[in-house]
Amino acid sequence: MSLGQKIRDFRKERGITLTELASQLKISPSYLSAVEREIRKPSIPMLKRISEALNVSVSYLVGDTDDTVTGEKLRFMRESRGLSIQDLAEISELPASMLEKFENGQATPDLEDLKKLSEALNVTLRYFLDQTDRPDSLGYRLRKLRQKQGLTVAALAEKAGVSPGLLSQIENGQTTPLLDTLEKIARVLNTSVSYFLMKQEDVEDLLATLNSDILETLGDPNVQAVLRAVRDFDASEIKYILNFIQFFKQNRHLL
Repeated sequence: MSLGQKIRDFRKERGITLTELASQLKISPSYLSAVEREIRKPSIPMLKRISEALNVSVSYLVGDTDDTVTGEKLRFMRESRGLSIQDLAEISELPASMLEKFENGQATPDLEDLKKLSEALNVTLRYFLDQTDRPDSLGYRLRKLRQKQGLTVAALAEKAGVSPGLLSQIENGQTTPLLDTLEKIARVLNTSVSYFLMKQEDVEDLLATLNSDILETLGDPNVQAVLRAVRDFDASEIKYILNFIQFFKQNRHLL
């Protein structure tokens, strides 16, 4: 399926008219129509805006999806529902042999297949389409930080005052938390909300603004060792470390 076809299909699946999407993107309907008909190719920034408006990953639109990730998600959700391959085949009306290929990463489900699977498993299309196993995804970062701090889903949910089911859905990319929910989770994990929301592009843009001296300093193994040592500190601990460094600088002549 071409890029233009995917955009058109997702737009219609979301119940959005061509004019409405064009207005949201601040482009002309004729330009969007040309993109959908493969007459024009959108720029990368425009493609990102389209993906955000349609709530689907850029990688899926351009066909750069990871079949292994999709298969793992399918198997995980099927097993969590207590379904066999044959059970899911009957519910989704998809051949069992095809489902096995999906789960093994030997074939890629198209949009119609994903619709049937999402309905059969009672999950959203976004569950399959978002690349939640990417290091820059919210769910991946949340799971990684939770596991690093030795917390189970239930333990973190209790401390943050949210349900374990909601937390599991966030980690698996089935839902996006409200900002206040994310703030509660961030407080428990002693991190900032920006840690979860910052995208790889934001990091790259930030690095691009740094001068060569700072980049050289960041490349120093000793500096990297210090940064790794303090990366999990909360604001009060960082402040304490900074005060200690200032004290050391003022009194190192006494050593």
